Amino acid sequence: MNRKLLLESCRTLAAAGVWCIPESTLIGFAGYPDKAYFRVAMTRHSRAGIIEKIAPKLYANPFQRPPAAGLFRLTNFLRPLDSFYLSCESVLSEHGWISQLPFCLTFITTGRSYRYSTLLGDIDFVHTEEDPASWVGHLQRNEDRQVWEASPEKALADLQRYKRNLDLVLPESERPE
Repeated sequence: MNRKLLLESCRTLAAAGVWCIPESTLIGFAGYPDKAYFRVAMTRHSRAGIIEKIAPKLYANPFQRPPAAGLFRLTNFLRPLDSFYLSCESVLSEHGWISQLPFCLTFITTGRSYRYSTLLGDIDFVHTEEDPASWVGHLQRNEDRQVWEASPEKALADLQRYKRNLDLVLPESERPE
């Protein structure tokens, strides 16, 4: 993909409000049948500072800034086919059930466990064997973030199930109502 075509593609996508560009979209704009050649070209463009790679196979549009909830929304690009929800320390911190801010977002997923380090921050996916049907009534959709979020009770149950940072949880008498 030459520089001019890349920049034209990014401007077109920015006009549509696209801030995170999947590799497949750029390949479609460029018309490359060979992904290997495309990736070499994108590596060169990244090194030249023309475009930044946000995460595996995802690029930041240089003409459109990420939204305030960009790190949360990035999860939908990283795991488009998995079911997942925000949980554990991430939810408990927001509700004041733990006193520390987590250093990454933690999502429970039907997909594989994996930690992504992105330009916007770290995202930890933790695999569960639970049937997503059992999540009903324990999750709420956050439209601004475009993710499902566990209730504090569900997040605490997840934290206990995975034995993660249980020492950070405040006693029930010290938690805000």
